[in-house]
Amino acid sequence: MITNVLITIIYYFLYAVIYPIRLLPDVSLPSSITSSITTAGSYFYIFDPILPLSTVFTIITLFLTIEGFIVAYKLIMWVIRKIPGIN
Repeated sequence: MITNVLITIIYYFLYAVIYPIRLLPDVSLPSSITSSITTAGSYFYIFDPILPLSTVFTIITLFLTIEGFIVAYKLIMWVIRKIPGIN
């Protein structure tokens, strides 16, 4: 019961935060862009039996996330070193 209440609170909080974004009008892409995305997807679909695309996208996302954390850590450490009196 407590878990249900916490999840409900989180849901309504996120709903309130995202609400202004939901008020924006829908965006539709031109047909040339959607057809090019479809064509690129059909080219990648050939390699799907060898290496599933979901796996490739998961690996790329994980790699970019780790690299982002490394860059953020280096940036924070650089800022800390610029503070006088801290080595």
